[in-house]
Amino acid sequence: MINMIYQFRGSVRSDLIKIKYFVDSRLDELNRYIDDDNTLFEIRLIVNELIINGACHGNNLARDKSVYLHLDLSDDMIKIRVIDEGDGIKYAISQYNPEEMLPTGRGLLLVEGLADRFEYIDNTVLAIINF
Repeated sequence: MINMIYQFRGSVRSDLIKIKYFVDSRLDELNRYIDDDNTLFEIRLIVNELIINGACHGNNLARDKSVYLHLDLSDDMIKIRVIDEGDGIKYAISQYNPEEMLPTGRGLLLVEGLADRFEYIDNTVLAIINF
């Protein structure tokens, strides 16, 4: 049985200033439950990248659209689910070439590298970190 320590369900409009405060608030809450600064840094990076990707690429920064965040923290893992109101991801991480120096695509590659499990379907992205 999973011992759920913390759950969050919320959303933020596709506004980069509001996103900053939204992410900061969530991490302040998680800081009460997670003592490891490295883990908190990784979670912050993942949440920030996924929400900004959803706002910019999914919602095209349309301020009337939101990005939704679900956090589920248990004793041994955190599940981070981000959902935008766009048409879905049309991106293959395996096709990203870092030598091309493109301004997009690195965020998902970074998240994939930090997460123990990473998947995306349509406009939903899931990242899991095991402790």
